[in-house]
Amino acid sequence: MWWLAVLVTIVAVAGAYATWTAARVERLHRRARAAETALIAKLDDRAETVLRFVGNPGFEEVVALALSVVAVPASTQRQRELREYAENDLTHALRELSRNPLWTEDLESANRRVALARQIHTDFVRDAVASRSLRVAILLRLRHRLARPEYWDIDDPVQ
Repeated sequence: MWWLAVLVTIVAVAGAYATWTAARVERLHRRARAAETALIAKLDDRAETVLRFVGNPGFEEVVALALSVVAVPASTQRQRELREYAENDLTHALRELSRNPLWTEDLESANRRVALARQIHTDFVRDAVASRSLRVAILLRLRHRLARPEYWDIDDPVQ
């Protein structure tokens, strides 16, 4: 009879561990999605900050790039790739203008917020992708049920 108690204990511990791991993997994926939403919001905010410079000499290219960033949603994979290209072009153009006297604290702080949101998103995606390779996650087929989070391939705006 004691072996039955040991067996029930082992099954209960294994079930608790599997439940805990599954909840952890799902929570990491939720956080990666939330971080991506926050990153997109910060990228949109930066583009809107750039749009305040409409009509200022020397900002024509940057304003056009900001308009292209705002115009491209990131709902499909192809749109996401286009958005990454547009964001990289905007970042490079902003670096060229960093010596311009019209450069304001708003643009610098927008770039810092984008860099921070990008770092947080990258950290959460790294953790979520790593959690997909846990044995329990593989046995419970969580990697098939949960969409794999993707990194944003954009340049760091603060260098």
